[in-house]
Amino acid sequence: MITASIFHLTTDSMATQRRKFSYEEKLGIVQRAGQLGVTAVLHEYHLSYSVFARWRKQFIQANANAAEMAATNKTRIELRQLQEENVRLKKIIADQALELERKEEDLRKFKR
Repeated sequence: MITASIFHLTTDSMATQRRKFSYEEKLGIVQRAGQLGVTAVLHEYHLSYSVFARWRKQFIQANANAAEMAATNKTRIELRQLQEENVRLKKIIADQALELERKEEDLRKFKR
């Protein structure tokens, strides 16, 4: 009877004890599960599938957000480059229009 109550106490204390994993540890566990299999890694680290699934979902979302941010930054850079090119081309057109206008004035003066 004493052993049962001791076992009960140790089981309860183990169940209520929360472990904290760092971001790197969580990432390592998720990556390892991809290599060795989910079940084996969950048994090794004594994790529930719901915890593992939540971590995996967080990493998938983080990767999606990072990819979206990279695409957004690339788009912004491309937009800035196009705007700079547009300004440069407008200056060229303005210079050509000015040159054409000056030549037309010279032609009008020459015809008189």
